[in-house]
Amino acid sequence: MDVLVKPVDRLPPKGGLLPVDRIQIAMGGCASNTAIALARLGVSSSLWGKLGKDFFGDYALQNFREDRVDVSGLVIDRKVSTSATVVVIDSKGQRSFLHSMAANNHIHRGELKLSHLHTFNHLHIGGYFLFPALDGAPMAGILRTAQKLGLTTSLDTAWDMNNRWMKTLKPCLPYLDYFMPSEREVKKLLGHCRPKEAARQFLKLGVRCVILKLGETGSRLFTKGGGEINAPAFKAKVVDTTGAGDCFCAGFIKGLSMKRDLGACLRLANAAGACAVEALGATAGIESFRQVSLRL
Repeated sequence: MDVLVKPVDRLPPKGGLLPVDRIQIAMGGCASNTAIALARLGVSSSLWGKLGKDFFGDYALQNFREDRVDVSGLVIDRKVSTSATVVVIDSKGQRSFLHSMAANNHIHRGELKLSHLHTFNHLHIGGYFLFPALDGAPMAGILRTAQKLGLTTSLDTAWDMNNRWMKTLKPCLPYLDYFMPSEREVKKLLGHCRPKEAARQFLKLGVRCVILKLGETGSRLFTKGGGEINAPAFKAKVVDTTGAGDCFCAGFIKGLSMKRDLGACLRLANAAGACAVEALGATAGIESFRQVSLRL
């Protein structure tokens, strides 16, 4: 769950008070955002993870069901609270986060219905680094199993609060068809974000296709065979950039589900990201495939 606060251009002094225009709760979490956006784009999606038995957990379940996201893979754990984030948004729509991992800190491989993987076409990992019990070898094993079953795989990172970065991610890379990091995350992973050089490094480590999310400048895609596609960003009136990357991933996966070429998938991803930033909340800007495709 996200608690959104806007606008916040500075923090009050200790014991002080500053006015803001809006405070509201909304769905959040990388995997949750992508699953909801996929459902609104017309892709059947199932979300696996863990919620607490609390207000936020109940609110999340209600929203997933309203968006027709399958929740049979979610674990409800009475011993933990639901993961939540306070999202502080400045007057230009840029955001910062205060995050409680909570339930996400207690997602274990044995709780995931891996025997059901064969019923899907694609496995997307949203917010890697935010469920540490699956770090490294456990997640690599899940991705390897998915690929053996014929699923395509993708992974979107998140900010690593424990500063492990490449050490934790490296075991997963050989089992990724699509790796979708942001510019800031690439810089933390490699120490730089020179797109071509970064892509070469990830491809050398086993990734089949690298997709770099470059914010207002668009996105770039690099394939193992030396292919490269640049897709400029669409114009958008930025209200809140929360969830833009997650919706980008949903747009790309939607393109894959329609068997579109990689260039078309990338443009659709950019269109979904542009729609996402024009509303307050991670997925509020995504309404339907028709709405997103009007950007193209």
